[in-house]
Amino acid sequence: MRLHLLEHDPIDLSDTNITKWAQAKGYPVAQTYLCNNEKLPPMDDFDWLMIMGGSPHAWEEDSLPWLAPEKEFIVKALDRNKMIFGFCFGAQLLAETLGGTVFQNDQEEIGWREVTLTPEGGNSFLFRDIPGRFVSFHWHSDHFSLPSGCTRLAYSEPTPNQAFVMEGKPIAALQFHPEYTRKMVSHFAREWGHEWQTGPFVAGKEAVLAQTEAIPDTYWLVAALLDNMERKFVRKK
Repeated sequence: MRLHLLEHDPIDLSDTNITKWAQAKGYPVAQTYLCNNEKLPPMDDFDWLMIMGGSPHAWEEDSLPWLAPEKEFIVKALDRNKMIFGFCFGAQLLAETLGGTVFQNDQEEIGWREVTLTPEGGNSFLFRDIPGRFVSFHWHSDHFSLPSGCTRLAYSEPTPNQAFVMEGKPIAALQFHPEYTRKMVSHFAREWGHEWQTGPFVAGKEAVLAQTEAIPDTYWLVAALLDNMERKFVRKK
């Protein structure tokens, strides 16, 4: 199983919960930093495409020359029936590609916040053995409408579509960030926490740092999600 991650910010993202999971499985991971104008891979070079988060907005094609080609690449991956998982900004791109709309959310959501499964989420393969309510890290100001043919699996108070799958397709997307390690969140808070304007759904820098110290583990969630996706769509030889 060859994983390929599309990255959107020029920071080192080689040590995440996803790369830890892949290493434990013995799966090779390649990354394309589109923000550095790196070339997109051939379709035959990967089995599982992961569209990662990032600071851009989905409507910035005029200022980001790599964004329109990335959207075209996602369409090709969908046409090839590739396994695809979108995270945060990646979920927004995937939703738009599937016919949804990306827009600025009414509220920013930043910090360790609760996600609640819908009844469909509780019965979905994706959230097998995952509690109906759990805490994960959030960092987004944009959101998306649910594309036709997709099922909403989870929500939070300010964000209606926290997770979705597409019926009959190996496609899943999350608005939250289970791929973030505690080390990553602490780094983000120290580097960019001064920009977080505390609000109803935004924790400030010091609160995030304190909450991150108290969170016992973040790996379990992404491991469960990826295991469930693999179990559903990967045929074992």
